[in-house]
Amino acid sequence: MKAADGFGRDEAFQDATGESVIDRSQLFFVGGSQGGVLGGATSAVATDWDRAFLAVPGLNYSMLLDRSSQFDPFEPILAAAYSDPVERPLALAVIQMLWDRGENNGYAQHLTRDPYRDTPAKKILLFEAFGDFQVANVSTEALARTIGAKVRQPALAPGRGTAVEPFWGIAAIPAFPFDGSALVVWDYGTPAPPVENVAPSQGADPHGLIVTTIPAVLMAADFLKRDGVVNDPCAGQPCRSGGSSPQSLRG
Repeated sequence: MKAADGFGRDEAFQDATGESVIDRSQLFFVGGSQGGVLGGATSAVATDWDRAFLAVPGLNYSMLLDRSSQFDPFEPILAAAYSDPVERPLALAVIQMLWDRGENNGYAQHLTRDPYRDTPAKKILLFEAFGDFQVANVSTEALARTIGAKVRQPALAPGRGTAVEPFWGIAAIPAFPFDGSALVVWDYGTPAPPVENVAPSQGADPHGLIVTTIPAVLMAADFLKRDGVVNDPCAGQPCRSGGSSPQSLRG
């Protein structure tokens, strides 16, 4: 993308005058959902960019699948091969050794710290949708903890979560604007996720709502700049979908 002899040399990426429409001076990565699970791996090895925005991402498919509604159609296949439910997590853990080659779990430790040779360390903005049906919050938070991201506080209103120690191992953002990797939680009123390794099913799935929330989009835009920072669009309150909370692009 940034190379002088890259995409900009192709007519498909040129304007009527033959000039490249790609601004090679600024290149960033945006990935959501599956693109967030794989996007950290891509960013860890990328030499073209040093900032990435990952919306509702996670890591470790072996932890994620049982907690994802998207796995429901495939679970009978696994159950047919491994009828003992105690054996299934073991089978997924073995398969995880292959998944590690392509998803965040195998690369997160090199994403923001200890980068690969000749590869810049990255700054990462993570958005979590509280109660997400498809990418479990515990998976998003494990990613945040691994890369050393700091969480925007207050992340949730009192009583919203069920964790004994919410956001364990993830320090709070000390002040705004913040120049570093961050985790921001967006609350759309969905009930807290189950503590068991099952997918949420109560309320509405908030998985795709972040990209329709104006302050969330603007927050990501502020971050995805050459000298971008993490701002606080929620005025020191939890980022919620109602009342004094963020306005939605859907009205």
